[in-house]
Amino acid sequence: MSLSGENRSRLLQAIEAHGFEHASGYLLRTAKQIVALSKKEADRYPQIGNSRIGGEPDLPEMLEWPTDSDGDLMSFVLQLNAAELEDTERRLPTEGVLFFFVGDYGLEVEHRVLYASARQMEGARRTAAPGELKLEENGPYRPFKLNAQSSLELPGYAYVDEEAVESEEHGWEEYEDLNFALHEEDERPVVKMFGYAEGQHGDDEYMAALELFGCESTYDPTEAIERLAGALGGDPELARREVADILMLAEIDSDDDVGFMWGDAGVLHFFIRKEDLLRGRFDRTYCSYYSS
Repeated sequence: MSLSGENRSRLLQAIEAHGFEHASGYLLRTAKQIVALSKKEADRYPQIGNSRIGGEPDLPEMLEWPTDSDGDLMSFVLQLNAAELEDTERRLPTEGVLFFFVGDYGLEVEHRVLYASARQMEGARRTAAPGELKLEENGPYRPFKLNAQSSLELPGYAYVDEEAVESEEHGWEEYEDLNFALHEEDERPVVKMFGYAEGQHGDDEYMAALELFGCESTYDPTEAIERLAGALGGDPELARREVADILMLAEIDSDDDVGFMWGDAGVLHFFIRKEDLLRGRFDRTYCSYYSS
C-alpha cells in the first residue's frame, strides 16, 4: 500500500531537510507505515482488555493458558487492544484483543498468539498463570500500559540498499540522521508492528516463510526460494511473493522496567503471512529472537 498523504508529506519534508532528494524514489517505495507502542504508567489493572506489556493477561473463558511442547506453561508478554492501535493500512482487526505468549527460546521460539473478539472479551478477567513460569526466574514481568501511535520506518542496516541512499555527500551517518528525524518527537517504543526487523542479515522473512510452509531452514535466500517453490507447486514467483508478504506482527524489545531480557538485550520477533493476518489466522505465526 502506498503511503498516506500525511506520511508521504512527512517523509518528503525530512528528505528535503536532510538533502536526500537523490534517494526520494527509493525511500518513498520502501518506507513502512508502522504502529509504535511506548510504555505509559505502571498498569494497576483498573480495566479489562487494555493494551498491556508484562504482568497478567485478561483472558476470556474460551482461551486457556498455553503450554509448550514439553507441557510447561508459556509466559505472557503482551496484549494488544485492536481498537487502540493506529494502523494506517488497516491490516489488523478493528476490535478485540491479541495475546502474545512465549516459551523457551533459541533461534526459533515456541510461542502462541491468541485472539478474542470484543464479544468474547465480555467475560474476560485478569488471569494469573496456573503454575510456575520458567522464563520469569528473576521475578514476574511487571505490567505497563501501552500508548499506540502511527509512525514511519525506513529500512535499517540489514535491509537498506546502500547504493540507493549514498552519494558523495551522504553516507550511513547522514542516513541514520534522516531516519532519526522521523522519530525525534516520538516516545521510545517498546513494541513495533509492521516495521523492519532489527538484525544484521535481513533474512527473517525468509526464515518465517520456510517455517510456515514446513520447509527446512537455510540462510541462503536463493536456496530458500527454491525450497519454498518446492512446497508451492514449483512456482518460484509465488515463493518470492510469499516472502514479500511476510509481515512483522510485533517486535518486542528488552526492557528493564518490564523485566524483559531477550538474550543480550535483544528483541523478540513475531511474523505472520499477510493473508493469514487478514483472515485472522493467528494460529499461523513464526517467532524468533535477535541478539547482537
